[in-house]
Amino acid sequence: MSLSAIQKMNFLQQMKITRRGGAAVDWTAGANFNIFQVQGDAVLVVNLFGIVTTLMGAGAAVPQYTFTPTGGAAVGMSAAMATIATDVAGSVYVWDGVTATIPAPAAQIGWADSAEAGWNGDPGILPVGIIRITNAVVCDAGVVDYYICYIPCSPGSQVIAL
Repeated sequence: MSLSAIQKMNFLQQMKITRRGGAAVDWTAGANFNIFQVQGDAVLVVNLFGIVTTLMGAGAAVPQYTFTPTGGAAVGMSAAMATIATDVAGSVYVWDGVTATIPAPAAQIGWADSAEAGWNGDPGILPVGIIRITNAVVCDAGVVDYYICYIPCSPGSQVIAL
């Protein structure tokens, strides 16, 4: 095994994953909802994605990943998506680490489909704060589970589901 392979393996062994189970009430208010909170110290975000578990249904929800650092103003982590009203269970929304990119959904879970919407950007460092979905449009139904893969920047760093 090469030195770079060993270094990469050691780096990835530090990675943690937090899951935030979705609920239909997330979308019915047609407003912002928090999904994760960075606590303690900064984290290096390796991946952030959502998986639709229940058909989104009527309503033209147009979500956007945003981040609000503690004591700061909200900043877009991505561009707003096109309507997700027709996205079926298994659709995957992957944030690629680029603020101007729209998280395009893959049609269903599965290596061939989800790989098309894989991680293309660089990992991002987030300080203490809140990751949320900004959405101004009511959606009648639908559930999305969100996942964040991250590496703590210090022993006190963690991400919790909200």
